[in-house]
Amino acid sequence: MNVRSTKHSAMTRWGSSLAIVGVTVTAIAAATALAFWDAGHPAQTNSGRATGLTLAHVKRGTLTVKVTGGGTLAGTPAPLATGTRMVGTATDLPAVGTVVDQGQVIYRIDNQPVILLYGNTPVFRAFGPGMTVGQDLVQLEQDLIQLGYGQPYGLLANGDFNFSDEQAVRAFNKAEGLPSGDQLALGAVLFEPGPVVVAADSVGLGASVAAGTAVVSLEMDTPEATMQLSSAQASGITAGTPALVTLSSPSEILNGKVSSVVPSSGSNVNVTVSLNNPPASLSLAQRSVFVEFDVQTLPNVYIVPVSALVATVGGQYALQEALGGGRSTLIAVSVGALDNIDGLAQVSGPQLRAGLPVESAQ
Repeated sequence: MNVRSTKHSAMTRWGSSLAIVGVTVTAIAAATALAFWDAGHPAQTNSGRATGLTLAHVKRGTLTVKVTGGGTLAGTPAPLATGTRMVGTATDLPAVGTVVDQGQVIYRIDNQPVILLYGNTPVFRAFGPGMTVGQDLVQLEQDLIQLGYGQPYGLLANGDFNFSDEQAVRAFNKAEGLPSGDQLALGAVLFEPGPVVVAADSVGLGASVAAGTAVVSLEMDTPEATMQLSSAQASGITAGTPALVTLSSPSEILNGKVSSVVPSSGSNVNVTVSLNNPPASLSLAQRSVFVEFDVQTLPNVYIVPVSALVATVGGQYALQEALGGGRSTLIAVSVGALDNIDGLAQVSGPQLRAGLPVESAQ
């Protein structure tokens, strides 16, 4: 039933006091939705609209319910394939725990260095004039550019081994103590996705090394965010749940997904989030993070600002429809998912329609 009103002594506008006990819930309207607040309709006391109210509109779209939590980011060791393509004697091995970065020597065979470069495609051939296009060549070109050997020659990461590649390889070989020339021998470099940590020396110093031998055992620190949530908070979180990870100091936002949910002490659970394609430059020193989990998607629902909700007698809720000419009327609604951070609410009711003008507290 509609109730005509210009004064609402029995009503309370529902604002920042909204909460769901035990669970922090946020929701984000679909990106296609327009802004709720109409900048062209400020509070107008001369038209009968109460001071402190503005005009909003009911929107129909998708609401994504989220759970938020704070945690820490750190590196988790993961083993890597490290078989060498060189043959000879191990003449220099790294100490266990050594961190090897792009362009640095991992170990030496017959005093020839094996150098770490970044890439996901393993080494399977030598690099030089006449070679065919391949992702391994693109990786090499990217590394040479990043290490400063490509710029003087206009090198492009296009997979075409041309004069610029020849000159960049010559400069790289000279600087790294590799055989001179415009070719990079098979096994002179080892491609890994990012910085590596030496977990063990798999052969002894002076040992004979055959092709395919794992000279050292390498690990890569995989960045993971961990946090503890209550069982109520984690009720909608499972392995594979999408997550948005906000890093602090410096601020950075990365996408990820839940890799594990493990019961902890009492009614708590430990949640681990793996990052999707983390940049190689990402520092893995322990740091604080804020994580948002997508736990529920509500398509095709009505969405309003929380500040447009009015609490009526009997614990019910309504919206104050703006009729124009300073007049308004209350229409009853049911309230669903809430966003206490961005101030959005899911509502339902037979009188709702997209674009319905409603009054909202500023």
